[in-house]
Amino acid sequence: MFSSSARQIFRRGSVLMDFAYCGLNCNECPVYLATISKNTDEQIKLANEYSTDIVKFSKEDMYCLGCHSDTVSQKMCGDCDIRLCGVKKPYGSCAECDKFPCSILKENLGDNSENLNHLKQLAIKHKKAE
Repeated sequence: MFSSSARQIFRRGSVLMDFAYCGLNCNECPVYLATISKNTDEQIKLANEYSTDIVKFSKEDMYCLGCHSDTVSQKMCGDCDIRLCGVKKPYGSCAECDKFPCSILKENLGDNSENLNHLKQLAIKHKKAE
């Protein structure tokens, strides 16, 4: 679906990153998909959809190459506690961390979110692989 050059950004060692640290599937994220397909019309549409009376987003804010990328939209995720923690560690996702599930995840995702449930499944697979 995507060119190998676009996907190279998400390699950490030999592991291809398809998920954000928090368990979000990047391939289901409209901002990520608009970015890698260079669809500026979709980025404009998303900026309008995500904007509120308090926070206004621009097309430039709708740029995401994933949490594992060095390029981050400061307005969208520059202050994301989960990402800020994840980039300091050698893991592909929070599921690999010895502190999983931590208070940062619980505060940001809640106890029963789809992302947290996905991370729990990944954690089980990771522990079996050890």
